[in-house]
Formats: sequence, C-alpha cells, structure tokens
Amino acid sequence: MGQTGQLTATPRDAADNPLTDRVVTWTGADPAVATVSATGLVTAVGAGTATVTATSEGRTASATITVTPVPVAFVSVTPPSLNLNVGQTGQLTASPRDINGTPLTDRVVTWTSSDPAVATVTAAGLVTAVSTGTATITATSEGHSGSATVPVVPVLVASVSLTPSSLGLTVGQTGQLTATPRDGAGHPLTDRVVTWSSGNAAVATVSPTVW
Repeated sequence: MGQTGQLTATPRDAADNPLTDRVVTWTGADPAVATVSATGLVTAVGAGTATVTATSEGRTASATITVTPVPVAFVSVTPPSLNLNVGQTGQLTASPRDINGTPLTDRVVTWTSSDPAVATVTAAGLVTAVSTGTATITATSEGHSGSATVPVVPVLVASVSLTPSSLGLTVGQTGQLTATPRDGAGHPLTDRVVTWSSGNAAVATVSPTVW
C-alpha cells in the first residue's frame, strides 16, 4: 500500500511484431485497490486485488495487481513505564510501525500482562494495578511486540485516625484503641503496620504493634 509500479503496454500486429505510435488507454477495475495513470503508472491504494487493462484500437491486455498492507516491523508502547498505586488505572497506547518508523493504522493489537496478580490490562490497553509488585504489559501486532513496565506500589498513608479520641480509665483498667491509616482522600487503608507508643508510660502503657 502506497507504492507505485510501472506497467508497459505493447500493441502488436498479427505476426506479434511490436507496433509503435499507437494510442493506449489505461483503466483500473477497482480504484479502491489500485489506480492507473494515462502512462500505466499504478498506485497501490488499499489491500486487495485489482485488474488494470490497456486498450489499443479495440484490443486489450490486462495485468493483475495485488496490494498487501505494509508489514509491521515493530510496536512502540507509550509510556514505556507506568507507575501506579494499588487500585489505580493507567492508559497505555500501542503504535504498530513499519521499518521506517511510520505509524500504521487499522492494525489489530493484542495486550497481555506478565503477572495479572499485579496488574491487568484490557483489550484497549487500560491497566489496573491489583497488588504490589512489577508487571510487564506487552502489545503484539502481526507477530511483533512492544512493552511497558508497570511498577505497582501501595497507596501511601496520609493520616491516621484513632477511635475513640478520648479514653477514661481507672488505675488497673484496660481499654482498646483502634487506629485507621488513611490515604490522601481519607479512605481507610488495610494491611498496614501500626506502631503504638505512650507519651507517659508512668500513667498508661500500650501494646506496641497491631496489624
């Protein structure tokens, strides 16, 4: 597709001798596949097969033109690295390209994840971070692939809330406090280590670590 090729028509007499100075007209059966100029220059337009015919003084001859898509030479994926927190999503884009690096349109691209337990990817390249780790997301088109690295990290703790906020006890009593780590939007975060300490151990002590 996009290439040109030259056809040559030679009018001949009954003894198969070439005849010069004869008018030749060119026609193409399917201009969506290939067009032909008045001099027989064929331009490939779209994938498929077309017949180009040369006519001179009522006599014709034809050539079959087969047009194939430009083959994919490699696939580029952008961005090449996508850093996500657990639960976040991010978009990757794949661009099949020819040997000269020119983007090729209308090509089928399939997406895969090296570790779906860490990150999954849809047929459109949308990545979802599932758990902490690193996954490689690969886009494949016509046997050629490109990839992006997706490191997934836990959501950072932005604040810790305590309940109850006040606890009245008599000497010898115990009471339970609950700590809730939260992200920047105030959402609770699970599976985080909480370390406890007392500001005055002579008044009250607290067990040091709770998961």
